[in-house]
Parts: sequence; structure tokens; C-alpha cells
Amino acid sequence: MAGGGCRQTFSNGRSIYWSPATGARIVRLQSDVGRKWGWHGWERGALGYPTGDYVPQGRTAAYQKFRHGIVTWNASSGTRVHMFRGECQNLNNGRSVQPTRNAGRVSLTIAEGYGRSEATFVNCVRIGGSYVEEWRTSAYVGASGFKRPGVPSGHTQYLYSPQGSYSVTESFGVYNPGTALPYRPLNPNSRWGGRLGTLYNKYFESTGYTWPDENMWYFAQSGDYRLGVVINYNRPPDSPIVQGNGFAIFLHANKKPTAGCIALHEHEVARYMRTARPGDRIIMGVRADLFR
Repeated sequence: MAGGGCRQTFSNGRSIYWSPATGARIVRLQSDVGRKWGWHGWERGALGYPTGDYVPQGRTAAYQKFRHGIVTWNASSGTRVHMFRGECQNLNNGRSVQPTRNAGRVSLTIAEGYGRSEATFVNCVRIGGSYVEEWRTSAYVGASGFKRPGVPSGHTQYLYSPQGSYSVTESFGVYNPGTALPYRPLNPNSRWGGRLGTLYNKYFESTGYTWPDENMWYFAQSGDYRLGVVINYNRPPDSPIVQGNGFAIFLHANKKPTAGCIALHEHEVARYMRTARPGDRIIMGVRADLFR
């Protein structure tokens, strides 16, 4: 067998695969995961030998790690192969400059240079201790691009996005697509503080409006805030609020250059929200600064 390995098959449909590099691992050959591995060429294929045993997750899901990827099965979405490659692999191999904090899901928003608002959004999910790509799409960030690492994004009028790793803990919009994040329905009095003071970079409600506070209801009606997730830049739990360092950094709908937020299509924000959990993270910045 490949790599000096060997195999022992048993009458219960399970096999033990062993190689010097990976040790002995159990594979359920007749499971959806086992069949998908076989379809990809068994140990000689792209996935290589198993590096972990078959792991059932109740009756509706399972996964198994292999040398070059993970095979997952879910009763609702079927079987998928996630190869260890691309930007998500950088979260596993120490190439990411920004921390993941072992979040269950880390979404990367990557621009290819400074002064560019076009970006790539890569959604990485943590399975068996490793991050693999679940989906990706194009995105937009601030119209002026990213600030340098450690430099505050500043006032939204300058249209810059901050670089860094930030948690997500709450969401908002005009409807709930089914998210585990705490969700706030917007109303005509919904505001976000942009004026220096006690309400800076916080949600509040008011019948009035004074710039640079944001009238969130206006942006909900124009499309941007029909769905949104708060990125915890310059705010707890990630950090204390520093007056003037920047406010209202969100992941929101209406895919076009922003005042500092990340923008996707509305259905993509809904997709993100449906799988997001409090403590998930967004790592955002310029590729050359994000990865070693």
C-alpha cells in the first residue's frame, strides 16, 4: 500500500488503516464519509491516509480527518470534502498573523493591496481542531481600502476599514434569517453613535438624528442594513471603546464600496448569519499583512 501502510478489514464494515506517518485509524467504509473517501481514491488519492477515527455527531452528522483534508457528512446537506489548502489552511499552519482564538468559525476578508475596496470573503469552519473552507465570495470594504495594521480606521467620512481579528456577538436587521447570534430588529428610532461621548460606537434609540450618528433605519430602508452583524472593532468584548478611533464597523448587505464595513449580497449575509455563533471571528485586512 501507499507509503508503506497496511489495512485490516472486519466483518462489521470497518477497517483499520495504518501508515508510519499517521498511525492506526478506524474507517467505516460503508458510511457516507467512507464512500466519499473511496471515491477520491482511498489512501492513494488526494486525501491520503486517515489521521483520525470516524467521528459521529449524533445521528445527523459525522466527520473524519485525513492527511490532506476532512470529509464531512450532514443529513441535510450531504457529504463534502474540505481540502487543507488556501487561506483557511493558513489558520492551521501558523501563517496567520492575526489570532483565531480557537473560534468555531473564522471569516477572512482579504484585499490584495492598499487603496482597494474589492476583497475576497472566505468562510472557514473549525472541524476536529482544523479550519477548512466552507464557502467564499467577493466582497467590498471601505471605499478608501484598509488602514495599516494597528492604525485606527477613524471617522467613517474617510471611508477606511480597520485591519485585525474581531469577534462577532450580535446581529440586526429587518428580519431574522435564523441566527444563533443575539438579534436586534431595527425600527425607525434605531441609531448608532458616531458623536464623541457616552454613546460613541454603541446602539441607541432616538426620535432625532444628528450626524455623525448613523440612522440605522434609513440604511435598512436603502438596503445596507436589511441584515447586518456587528464586528467588535473598538468596542467590548474585544477592547474598550476609544473615542475617535472608529465606529459602526459591520458586516452588512448591499455589495458595494462602504464607509468601512464589509459588504456582501443580502443572501450571503443571511447565509453567514444562519451558521454564526457568538464568539466567531472576522479577520480582515491586506493579504501581505494577514499572512506570513
